[in-house]
Amino acid sequence: MPATRTLTLSILYVGLSAVLTAQAPALDIKFGLWENTIVTNMGGAPPIDTSKMTPEQAAKVAAAMQGMMGDRTMTQQSCVKKEDLEKDSFMLPQEKSLSCKRTITTNTRSAFAAEITCTGEREMKGQINIESLAGGTAFKGAMKMVTTAQGRSMNVNMTMAGKYLSADCGTVK
Repeated sequence: MPATRTLTLSILYVGLSAVLTAQAPALDIKFGLWENTIVTNMGGAPPIDTSKMTPEQAAKVAAAMQGMMGDRTMTQQSCVKKEDLEKDSFMLPQEKSLSCKRTITTNTRSAFAAEITCTGEREMKGQINIESLAGGTAFKGAMKMVTTAQGRSMNVNMTMAGKYLSADCGTVK
């Protein structure tokens, strides 16, 4: 289900983007290797047009989406570098069909909050809140997003937690 996977990854990237956003974040975080755990809960009608699919294809999409509903936990490692923070597009969806904007409401060493709005093939709106913990070696956060396309809306709620592992990222990009 490439469309389903792309939607999910786009939502995750938008959520993670607030940790390290284009406006130089004031959050106290260390650069290097991080381990991030994200718990995602999706609900509502998936914004995927199944009207042009065969009944079998539409049933597969529906089954895949049903399998994605409820809590899903993902743990991954990422490398955070100083130069990454200077890019306007850092950790934003890289889909040509979307244009995303953040309105930062809090940007301190201990807290970051923003409103996110994306337009294009589908719309996404939401809020994100991040807290830096333990002298920049941990963070926790939450994100609530609604994505809409073709008259259908899907809610995505995420909780995030990360911990600093090392100044050396090894092979992790």
